[in-house]
Amino acid sequence: MNGKPLAWGEFQSLVAKVLHIDPALATPEAYFITDLGVDSLRLVDVLLKLEELGLEISPDLAWEIQTVGDAYRYYTERCE
Repeated sequence: MNGKPLAWGEFQSLVAKVLHIDPALATPEAYFITDLGVDSLRLVDVLLKLEELGLEISPDLAWEIQTVGDAYRYYTERCE
């Protein structure tokens, strides 16, 4: 993946937009399922948005992304 990764605030806003939630709720510690009430279909929407940014996410890895922080960490690690 080429280019500079999104800053945390931009990523947080993107996740909030995809999930239709207040960006303040999308903290690094927030669990998608238990804290944000995200069902599996909405979580797929988040993962698809990450793929639009140029990331490839294997199904096995998708299960490891449980928090907003996990998603951002995965995203930034692959942008380097």
